[in-house]
Amino acid sequence: MSDNSVSSAVSCAINHIGTGIYSSGKIISYLLTKGFPDDISYAAVAELVDRGYIDDRRAARKVLTARSGKKQESRNYILNRLFQAGIKESIAEEIVSSLDDDVTTCKLLFDECFNSADEDKNEFLKLAKLRGYSMESSLKAYSLWKEDQI
Repeated sequence: MSDNSVSSAVSCAINHIGTGIYSSGKIISYLLTKGFPDDISYAAVAELVDRGYIDDRRAARKVLTARSGKKQESRNYILNRLFQAGIKESIAEEIVSSLDDDVTTCKLLFDECFNSADEDKNEFLKLAKLRGYSMESSLKAYSLWKEDQI
């Protein structure tokens, strides 16, 4: 790569972003793979954040939307997904702290996935474990779900 200027990195990033929604971390990684140096990549992303091309909160909402309903996960799993999506740590932690607690979201998961109180309790707990819920949260959510079935 012969031109390592910030404006070249900004243009490269804009071409990649198009109409998509990307996090700052993902665009930094993209620019680094394209051969831009660290300082240029970070400066370009900072400029794109200032211009509104990149918005980690919007990128986080995209992740949250994809992990709702039957795909609901625990706060810890969501936090890890946000980090994997390249969301800034401070923004990811702020967003996760604003989410409902694990008991509430685990119950919502059960509401989405199970129709009958005749279901085996172990199926509930297995699903909850796969989605990152603690046994304590899962059992509380299961109790709440059962109460709603009566």
